[in-house]
Amino acid sequence: MTTLTRFGSRSRQQRLRDVIASMKIDAAFVTDYRDIYYFTGAFVQPWPACLMIDQAGHSWLIAQESAQSPAVDDLITYQPHTLYTSNPDNLRILNGLVVKMAGSYSRAQRLGWQAESMPHLLASTLLAGREPDAWAGMDDQIAMMQTRKDPDELALIRRSIRADLAAYSAAQAAIVDGANELEVLAIAQRAAMLDAGENVYHGGDYRCGEMAGAARDRIIETGELFTVDAQTVYRGYWCDLSRTYCVGAQPTDLQQSIFDHIAAIQRGLVDLLRPGVRGTDIWRMLDERIREHPALADVGLVHHAGHGVGLRAQEAPDLNRDREGILEVGSVVAVEPGAYIAPARLGVRLENMYLITESGAEIMSEYPMNLMPDRMSV
Repeated sequence: MTTLTRFGSRSRQQRLRDVIASMKIDAAFVTDYRDIYYFTGAFVQPWPACLMIDQAGHSWLIAQESAQSPAVDDLITYQPHTLYTSNPDNLRILNGLVVKMAGSYSRAQRLGWQAESMPHLLASTLLAGREPDAWAGMDDQIAMMQTRKDPDELALIRRSIRADLAAYSAAQAAIVDGANELEVLAIAQRAAMLDAGENVYHGGDYRCGEMAGAARDRIIETGELFTVDAQTVYRGYWCDLSRTYCVGAQPTDLQQSIFDHIAAIQRGLVDLLRPGVRGTDIWRMLDERIREHPALADVGLVHHAGHGVGLRAQEAPDLNRDREGILEVGSVVAVEPGAYIAPARLGVRLENMYLITESGAEIMSEYPMNLMPDRMSV
């Protein structure tokens, strides 16, 4: 069974201890469910939870009763429902347990916290009676840790990609004249779940004749370009891929030439992606390359060039015109050149995922790029 390992979780906890030691933090409190999973291997969503990791090497987790055996020293649980009716006060229940566990940090001089996710109630509890000298936000430091994926994380991302590609094969077979966008999405969702062998999220952009958007209750039209920019989440880890298909007819010369142009750009990315490359430079290169097509000279790249993928659909490093990101060994990035013009009904976006290695980049999502849907793909 593919899952985060105890070894990986403990290793990540130790790296966090190294970070908080450098920040002179006595104890760190993690409240985002994704980051609790990252450090412990326990799914805690949708119930509130709190993880503590201190410099001395101790950790505890307060979470719902069903939390899977987390890699922590102490697990304190609560029942989040009463006879299977969800409690209306689970955060207050959690807070009462935090009161009991946090007492040992009454002399802490500096506490680490997640500014983006810690509820006011928990923050007030940790302050009461302890009066630390300072709070230190850890959001950026944890995000930087997650730019380099561990082996157990990579295994989950690869499994997510496999389920996503199963959905693409099913979607291609469903893209026929008279199909409904929602039908195509539903068929793809079913394929992703069956491949994963469990209930997984699958969704994203499933819209014809437009740059992006969720599937609609709408019949797809012959000659439109259908952009499928689909994500699957397998046990907390995302993938993000794109393909574009022409509906029900041979593509026009313009459609085919734009597709071939974007596909050539995508195929050349493996030679560009390497440690130390800046995301802003990747964006500028893709924008310049896209503009080399005569029909796209005044259009260029109108969205980001890509982004990191992992516990979140979009995370660091960013490949963006307006925000910097730096590729590192262990980064997993989705790169998505695309261009959209009305005469082509509407455009082409092709997105693959890459693992940045010491020697360059590995394509994690090998899959055909074909403008005409493959009816025999399932």
